[in-house]
Amino acid sequence: MNDELREAIAGIVREEIRSVGEEMASVISEVVRSELMPALRAAIREAIARELKLYASASSVESGDISKGSDLSLPNGVGRSATGSEPEAAEIARPADGTGLYLYGLADASTATSLGRIGIEGCEVYTIPHEGISAIVHICPLEPYKSDDDETVKRWVKTHQQVLDLAADRFGTVLPFGFDTIIAPKDTLTAEEVLKRWISDELDDIRRKMDGIRGKREYGIQIFYDPAVFSERIEKESEEVRRIKEEIASKPPGIAYMYRQKLETAVRRKMDELMGAYFKDFYDMISGKVDDIKVEKVKKTDGEMVMMMNLSVLASDEKALGQVLDEIDGEPGISVRFTGPWQPYSFV
Repeated sequence: MNDELREAIAGIVREEIRSVGEEMASVISEVVRSELMPALRAAIREAIARELKLYASASSVESGDISKGSDLSLPNGVGRSATGSEPEAAEIARPADGTGLYLYGLADASTATSLGRIGIEGCEVYTIPHEGISAIVHICPLEPYKSDDDETVKRWVKTHQQVLDLAADRFGTVLPFGFDTIIAPKDTLTAEEVLKRWISDELDDIRRKMDGIRGKREYGIQIFYDPAVFSERIEKESEEVRRIKEEIASKPPGIAYMYRQKLETAVRRKMDELMGAYFKDFYDMISGKVDDIKVEKVKKTDGEMVMMMNLSVLASDEKALGQVLDEIDGEPGISVRFTGPWQPYSFV
Protein backbone atom coordinates (compact mmCIF):
# COMPACT_ATOMS: atom_id res chain seq x y z
CA MET A 1 0.00 0.00 0.00
CA ASN A 2 1.56 3.34 -1.08
CA ASP A 3 1.86 6.35 1.21
CA GLU A 4 -0.85 8.36 -0.54
CA LEU A 5 -3.43 5.58 -0.13
CA ARG A 6 -2.41 5.07 3.48
CA GLU A 7 -2.78 8.77 4.19
CA ALA A 8 -6.17 8.85 2.46
CA ILE A 9 -7.44 5.97 4.59
CA ALA A 10 -6.08 7.63 7.73
CA GLY A 11 -7.91 10.80 6.77
CA ILE A 12 -11.18 8.91 6.33
CA VAL A 13 -10.69 7.26 9.74
CA ARG A 14 -10.03 10.64 11.42
CA GLU A 15 -13.11 12.15 9.79
CA GLU A 16 -15.27 9.22 10.93
CA ILE A 17 -13.95 9.53 14.50
CA ARG A 18 -14.65 13.28 14.49
CA SER A 19 -18.17 12.70 13.11
CA VAL A 20 -18.93 10.03 15.70
CA GLY A 21 -17.63 12.32 18.46
CA GLU A 22 -19.90 15.14 17.35
CA GLU A 23 -22.92 12.83 17.17
CA MET A 24 -22.18 11.35 20.60
CA ALA A 25 -21.48 14.68 22.33
CA SER A 26 -25.13 15.36 23.10
CA VAL A 27 -25.68 11.76 24.19
CA ILE A 28 -22.70 11.88 26.55
CA SER A 29 -23.84 15.23 27.93
CA GLU A 30 -27.33 13.85 28.60
CA VAL A 31 -25.91 10.76 30.33
CA VAL A 32 -23.72 12.92 32.58
CA ARG A 33 -26.64 15.22 33.38
CA SER A 34 -29.27 12.55 33.99
CA GLU A 35 -27.17 9.76 35.49
CA LEU A 36 -23.93 11.01 37.02
CA MET A 37 -25.00 14.35 38.52
CA PRO A 38 -28.03 13.00 40.44
CA ALA A 39 -25.89 10.14 41.71
CA LEU A 40 -23.19 12.56 42.87
CA ARG A 41 -25.71 14.77 44.65
CA ALA A 42 -27.33 11.71 46.25
CA ALA A 43 -23.92 10.48 47.42
CA ILE A 44 -23.21 13.83 49.11
CA ARG A 45 -26.57 13.82 50.88
CA GLU A 46 -26.13 10.18 51.91
CA ALA A 47 -22.70 10.99 53.38
CA ILE A 48 -24.22 13.72 55.53
CA ALA A 49 -27.05 11.48 56.70
CA ARG A 50 -24.67 8.57 57.39
CA GLU A 51 -22.34 10.71 59.48
CA LEU A 52 -25.10 12.24 61.58
CA LYS A 53 -27.48 9.25 61.52
CA LEU A 54 -30.54 11.26 60.67
CA TYR A 55 -33.27 9.56 58.66
CA ALA A 56 -35.71 12.41 58.23
CA SER A 57 -35.94 14.59 55.09
CA ALA A 58 -35.90 18.35 55.17
CA SER A 59 -39.33 19.92 54.86
CA SER A 60 -41.50 22.53 56.56
CA VAL A 61 -44.98 23.01 57.97
CA GLU A 62 -47.19 25.09 55.73
CA SER A 63 -50.69 26.21 56.67
CA GLY A 64 -50.90 23.95 59.69
CA ASP A 65 -49.20 20.82 58.26
CA ILE A 66 -46.35 19.07 60.06
CA SER A 67 -43.18 18.02 58.18
CA LYS A 68 -41.99 14.48 57.48
CA GLY A 69 -39.94 14.26 60.67
CA SER A 70 -42.82 12.30 62.19
CA ASP A 71 -46.01 10.72 60.91
CA LEU A 72 -48.00 12.97 63.26
CA SER A 73 -49.75 15.70 61.27
CA LEU A 74 -51.46 18.96 62.07
CA PRO A 75 -55.14 19.31 61.18
CA ASN A 76 -56.05 21.40 58.16
CA GLY A 77 -58.83 23.18 60.00
CA VAL A 78 -58.39 26.20 62.26
CA GLY A 79 -58.71 25.33 65.93
CA ARG A 80 -59.14 27.19 69.21
CA SER A 81 -56.21 28.88 70.88
CA ALA A 82 -54.60 27.40 73.97
CA THR A 83 -55.90 28.19 77.44
CA GLY A 84 -52.51 29.43 78.66
CA SER A 85 -52.83 27.52 81.94
CA GLU A 86 -49.13 26.48 81.95
CA PRO A 87 -46.49 28.84 83.38
CA GLU A 88 -44.87 31.11 80.80
CA ALA A 89 -41.20 32.15 80.70
CA ALA A 90 -41.54 35.93 80.68
CA GLU A 91 -38.01 36.54 79.46
CA ILE A 92 -38.52 34.51 76.26
CA ALA A 93 -39.58 36.45 73.18
CA ARG A 94 -42.60 35.22 71.26
CA PRO A 95 -42.81 34.95 67.46
CA ALA A 96 -43.54 38.24 65.72
CA ASP A 97 -45.68 38.60 62.61
CA GLY A 98 -44.17 36.78 59.65
CA THR A 99 -42.23 34.31 61.79
CA GLY A 100 -42.84 30.75 62.87
CA LEU A 101 -41.53 28.15 65.28
CA TYR A 102 -38.79 25.67 64.43
CA LEU A 103 -39.77 22.43 66.19
CA TYR A 104 -36.95 20.19 67.40
CA GLY A 105 -39.12 17.74 69.28
CA LEU A 106 -41.58 17.15 72.11
CA ALA A 107 -40.43 16.46 75.67
CA ASP A 108 -42.29 14.37 78.22
CA ALA A 109 -42.41 17.29 80.63
CA SER A 110 -44.50 20.35 81.46
CA THR A 111 -42.16 23.27 81.90
CA ALA A 112 -41.58 26.66 80.29
CA THR A 113 -37.86 27.35 80.25
CA SER A 114 -35.02 28.59 78.10
CA LEU A 115 -32.26 26.18 77.09
CA GLY A 116 -30.05 29.04 75.95
CA ARG A 117 -28.80 30.20 72.56
CA ILE A 118 -27.91 26.67 71.47
CA GLY A 119 -30.10 26.43 68.38
CA ILE A 120 -29.38 26.69 64.68
CA GLU A 121 -27.40 29.87 63.95
CA GLY A 122 -27.32 30.64 67.68
CA CYS A 123 -31.09 30.96 68.10
CA GLU A 124 -32.50 30.79 71.62
CA VAL A 125 -34.15 27.42 72.22
CA TYR A 126 -37.02 27.29 74.71
CA THR A 127 -39.96 25.10 75.66
CA ILE A 128 -43.68 25.68 75.24
CA PRO A 129 -45.69 23.49 77.66
CA HIS A 130 -49.17 22.29 76.84
CA GLU A 131 -51.24 19.45 78.33
CA GLY A 132 -48.22 17.85 80.01
CA ILE A 133 -46.07 18.01 76.85
CA SER A 134 -43.33 20.58 76.18
CA ALA A 135 -42.47 21.57 72.61
CA ILE A 136 -38.77 22.38 72.09
CA VAL A 137 -38.59 25.32 69.68
CA HIS A 138 -36.86 28.45 68.46
CA ILE A 139 -38.31 31.45 66.60
CA CYS A 140 -37.53 31.31 62.89
CA PRO A 141 -38.50 32.70 59.48
CA LEU A 142 -41.22 30.80 57.63
CA GLU A 143 -38.88 29.76 54.85
CA PRO A 144 -37.05 26.40 55.22
CA TYR A 145 -33.34 26.42 56.01
CA LYS A 146 -31.62 26.06 52.64
CA SER A 147 -28.01 26.40 51.49
CA ASP A 148 -25.89 25.30 48.53
CA ASP A 149 -22.99 24.83 50.94
CA ASP A 150 -22.92 21.23 52.20
CA GLU A 151 -20.85 22.20 55.25
CA THR A 152 -23.48 24.73 56.29
CA VAL A 153 -26.26 22.15 55.99
CA LYS A 154 -24.17 19.63 57.90
CA ARG A 155 -23.63 22.18 60.69
CA TRP A 156 -27.37 22.91 60.91
CA VAL A 157 -28.29 19.24 61.08
CA LYS A 158 -25.61 18.56 63.69
CA THR A 159 -26.92 21.43 65.82
CA HIS A 160 -30.45 20.03 65.50
CA GLN A 161 -29.18 16.71 66.86
CA GLN A 162 -27.22 18.36 69.69
CA VAL A 163 -30.30 20.26 70.86
CA LEU A 164 -32.27 17.03 71.03
CA ASP A 165 -29.47 15.27 72.94
CA LEU A 166 -29.34 18.09 75.48
CA ALA A 167 -33.13 18.07 75.82
CA ALA A 168 -33.12 14.30 76.37
CA ASP A 169 -30.49 14.67 79.10
CA ARG A 170 -32.59 17.33 80.80
CA PHE A 171 -36.15 16.07 80.34
CA GLY A 172 -35.80 12.33 79.73
CA THR A 173 -38.03 11.08 76.95
CA VAL A 174 -38.02 13.27 73.83
CA LEU A 175 -39.99 12.64 70.66
CA PRO A 176 -37.65 13.91 67.89
CA PHE A 177 -38.75 15.68 64.74
CA GLY A 178 -36.76 15.87 61.53
CA PHE A 179 -34.55 18.75 60.50
CA ASP A 180 -36.45 21.83 59.22
CA THR A 181 -39.81 21.17 60.82
CA ILE A 182 -41.39 24.63 60.91
CA ILE A 183 -44.76 25.57 62.42
CA ALA A 184 -46.39 28.46 60.57
CA PRO A 185 -49.22 30.75 61.72
CA LYS A 186 -52.59 30.07 60.13
CA ASP A 187 -55.36 32.57 59.53
CA THR A 188 -55.95 34.31 62.89
CA LEU A 189 -53.84 31.84 64.88
CA THR A 190 -50.23 32.48 65.81
CA ALA A 191 -47.62 29.77 65.30
CA GLU A 192 -47.70 29.02 69.03
CA GLU A 193 -51.48 28.67 68.99
CA VAL A 194 -51.29 26.36 65.95
CA LEU A 195 -48.69 24.25 67.77
CA LYS A 196 -50.76 23.97 70.94
CA ARG A 197 -53.92 23.16 69.00
CA TRP A 198 -52.04 20.40 67.17
CA ILE A 199 -50.70 18.95 70.45
CA SER A 200 -54.27 18.83 71.80
CA ASP A 201 -55.60 17.08 68.71
CA GLU A 202 -52.73 14.55 68.55
CA LEU A 203 -52.23 14.09 72.30
CA ASP A 204 -53.18 10.40 72.45
CA ASP A 205 -50.86 9.51 69.57
CA ILE A 206 -48.05 11.63 71.03
CA ARG A 207 -48.32 9.88 74.39
CA ARG A 208 -48.47 6.46 72.72
CA LYS A 209 -45.28 7.19 70.81
CA MET A 210 -43.55 8.51 73.91
CA ASP A 211 -44.51 5.38 75.82
CA GLY A 212 -43.00 3.33 72.99
CA ILE A 213 -39.58 5.01 73.17
CA ARG A 214 -39.36 5.72 76.91
CA GLY A 215 -36.07 4.44 78.33
CA LYS A 216 -34.85 3.33 74.90
CA ARG A 217 -32.36 4.64 72.33
CA GLU A 218 -31.84 3.94 68.66
CA TYR A 219 -28.76 2.12 67.33
CA GLY A 220 -27.52 1.34 63.84
CA ILE A 221 -26.25 -2.14 62.99
CA GLN A 222 -24.55 -3.01 59.73
CA ILE A 223 -23.23 -6.52 59.07
CA PHE A 224 -20.73 -7.23 56.28
CA TYR A 225 -19.28 -10.39 54.76
CA ASP A 226 -16.11 -11.13 52.80
CA PRO A 227 -17.06 -12.83 49.48
CA ALA A 228 -13.56 -14.32 49.09
CA VAL A 229 -13.82 -16.14 52.42
CA PHE A 230 -17.21 -17.61 51.63
CA SER A 231 -16.37 -18.45 48.00
CA GLU A 232 -13.46 -20.53 49.24
CA ARG A 233 -15.71 -22.21 51.78
CA ILE A 234 -18.34 -23.00 49.14
CA GLU A 235 -15.76 -24.49 46.79
CA LYS A 236 -14.58 -26.79 49.58
CA GLU A 237 -18.02 -27.81 50.86
CA SER A 238 -20.28 -27.90 47.77
CA GLU A 239 -20.46 -31.20 45.88
CA GLU A 240 -21.98 -29.42 42.88
CA VAL A 241 -19.12 -26.92 42.70
CA ARG A 242 -16.50 -29.64 43.02
CA ARG A 243 -18.13 -31.61 40.18
CA ILE A 244 -18.17 -28.59 37.84
CA LYS A 245 -14.50 -27.89 38.58
CA GLU A 246 -13.62 -31.48 37.68
CA GLU A 247 -15.55 -31.17 34.42
CA ILE A 248 -13.69 -27.95 33.55
CA ALA A 249 -10.34 -29.74 33.89
CA SER A 250 -11.39 -32.37 31.33
CA LYS A 251 -12.85 -30.03 28.69
CA PRO A 252 -11.14 -28.22 25.78
CA PRO A 253 -10.69 -24.42 26.24
CA GLY A 254 -13.85 -23.38 24.36
CA ILE A 255 -16.10 -25.73 26.31
CA ALA A 256 -14.23 -25.05 29.56
CA TYR A 257 -15.12 -21.36 29.25
CA MET A 258 -18.84 -22.16 29.32
CA TYR A 259 -18.32 -24.43 32.31
CA ARG A 260 -16.51 -21.64 34.14
CA GLN A 261 -19.61 -19.48 33.62
CA LYS A 262 -21.64 -22.36 35.03
CA LEU A 263 -19.25 -22.53 38.00
CA GLU A 264 -19.63 -18.81 38.73
CA THR A 265 -23.41 -19.15 38.62
CA ALA A 266 -23.35 -22.11 41.00
CA VAL A 267 -21.05 -20.32 43.47
CA ARG A 268 -23.21 -17.19 43.31
CA ARG A 269 -26.36 -19.22 43.98
CA LYS A 270 -24.75 -20.99 46.92
CA MET A 271 -23.53 -17.64 48.24
CA ASP A 272 -27.05 -16.24 48.13
CA GLU A 273 -28.40 -19.29 49.96
CA LEU A 274 -25.67 -19.07 52.60
CA MET A 275 -26.13 -15.32 53.16
CA GLY A 276 -29.88 -15.83 53.39
CA ALA A 277 -29.36 -18.36 56.17
CA TYR A 278 -26.93 -16.05 57.95
CA PHE A 279 -29.38 -13.16 57.64
CA LYS A 280 -32.15 -15.16 59.30
CA ASP A 281 -29.86 -16.39 62.11
CA PHE A 282 -28.42 -12.93 62.80
CA TYR A 283 -31.84 -11.29 62.65
CA ASP A 284 -33.21 -13.76 65.20
CA MET A 285 -30.21 -13.24 67.50
CA ILE A 286 -30.50 -9.43 67.36
CA SER A 287 -34.30 -9.22 67.59
CA GLY A 288 -34.19 -11.16 70.85
CA LYS A 289 -32.12 -8.37 72.43
CA VAL A 290 -34.01 -5.28 71.24
CA ASP A 291 -37.44 -3.75 71.71
CA ASP A 292 -38.06 -2.94 68.05
CA ILE A 293 -36.20 -3.51 64.79
CA LYS A 294 -36.36 -2.17 61.24
CA VAL A 295 -34.60 -3.53 58.18
CA GLU A 296 -33.08 -0.70 56.15
CA LYS A 297 -31.81 -0.71 52.57
CA VAL A 298 -28.29 -2.13 52.21
CA LYS A 299 -25.63 0.18 50.77
CA LYS A 300 -22.64 -0.35 48.54
CA THR A 301 -19.24 -0.34 50.22
CA ASP A 302 -15.86 0.83 48.97
CA GLY A 303 -13.77 -2.10 50.18
CA GLU A 304 -13.87 -5.84 49.60
CA MET A 305 -16.59 -6.42 52.20
CA VAL A 306 -20.25 -6.57 51.10
CA MET A 307 -23.10 -5.33 53.30
CA MET A 308 -25.45 -8.17 54.14
CA MET A 309 -27.69 -6.43 56.66
CA ASN A 310 -28.54 -2.84 57.61
CA LEU A 311 -30.73 -2.46 60.69
CA SER A 312 -32.11 0.28 62.90
CA VAL A 313 -32.99 -1.01 66.36
CA LEU A 314 -34.63 0.40 69.47
CA ALA A 315 -33.05 -0.98 72.63
CA SER A 316 -33.05 -0.38 76.37
CA ASP A 317 -30.12 -2.73 77.16
CA GLU A 318 -27.05 -1.70 75.17
CA LYS A 319 -24.82 -4.19 76.98
CA ALA A 320 -26.93 -7.23 76.03
CA LEU A 321 -27.13 -6.03 72.43
CA GLY A 322 -23.37 -5.48 72.33
CA GLN A 323 -22.71 -9.00 73.57
CA VAL A 324 -24.72 -10.66 70.80
CA LEU A 325 -23.06 -8.41 68.20
CA ASP A 326 -19.64 -9.45 69.51
CA GLU A 327 -20.69 -13.06 68.97
CA ILE A 328 -21.75 -12.32 65.39
CA ASP A 329 -18.55 -10.36 64.74
CA GLY A 330 -16.56 -13.42 65.77
CA GLU A 331 -17.85 -15.45 62.82
CA PRO A 332 -15.14 -16.01 60.16
CA GLY A 333 -15.57 -13.62 57.23
CA ILE A 334 -18.17 -11.52 59.09
CA SER A 335 -17.74 -7.94 60.34
CA VAL A 336 -20.15 -5.80 62.41
CA ARG A 337 -20.47 -2.00 62.56
CA PHE A 338 -22.41 -0.76 65.61
CA THR A 339 -23.29 2.95 65.96
CA GLY A 340 -25.28 5.01 68.44
CA PRO A 341 -27.03 5.72 70.64
CA TRP A 342 -29.16 8.09 68.58
CA GLN A 343 -32.48 9.82 69.01
CA PRO A 344 -35.17 7.32 67.90
CA TYR A 345 -36.06 8.92 64.55
CA SER A 346 -36.77 5.57 62.90
CA PHE A 347 -39.41 4.64 65.48
CA VAL A 348 -41.59 7.73 65.70
